[in-house]
Amino acid sequence: MIPAFNEGNRILRVIQKLRILGFSNIVVVNDGSLDDTAEVVEREGGIHLLNHVVNLGPGASTMTGIKFALLQGAEYVATIDADFQSDPSDLLKLVKSIYKLKVELLIGSRFLRKNEIPTSRLLYNFAGNLVSYFKTGMFVSDSQSGLKVMRRSFAEKLYIDYNGFEFCIDIIKKAKLHNASVAEEAIGVTYTEDTMAKGQNFHEGLMMLGKLLNPFADRA
Repeated sequence: MIPAFNEGNRILRVIQKLRILGFSNIVVVNDGSLDDTAEVVEREGGIHLLNHVVNLGPGASTMTGIKFALLQGAEYVATIDADFQSDPSDLLKLVKSIYKLKVELLIGSRFLRKNEIPTSRLLYNFAGNLVSYFKTGMFVSDSQSGLKVMRRSFAEKLYIDYNGFEFCIDIIKKAKLHNASVAEEAIGVTYTEDTMAKGQNFHEGLMMLGKLLNPFADRA
């Protein structure tokens, strides 16, 4: 499942690599994109394309994709970002590992192996990890990872309360609340000027932390 907002010039690489790796049930949630994201996906063909009329945020897109996958009978749901920052080959590795490890949620971590990661991303993730631990009592090394695989047993219980980037921490919280088994596995990452400009920035980070630390915003 790929949440996408204005990813028309990037998402095709992700889809094509997933297909080469053998993924056939691919869902793209086009989150009210203003560019040609939907058209690119439609031209590729053979993809489940779900369209939000307006931009709701990555959390809402992820929840839409998970619900759709469950309705299609999925036993596992895998998520990956549309910008090719993460290699789809790592997602295949996670899919194989969750079956072997018998956990309900497997998170791909950029920080369990040596990767070239900009300082701003290191600081952002460190802050996110602290908030995640504060909110859940569970420590993970990459609370902001977009590369995840979950079993149906957890996906059926999951409801994401946050539409923005804070949804990643909310998933971890829900795993804790539902006593779901969680593990991490090392993945690679590639940062470019394009993905850095598109990704989360300092202002969005402050907004995310504010929402997560606001007790009145927490509906779970």
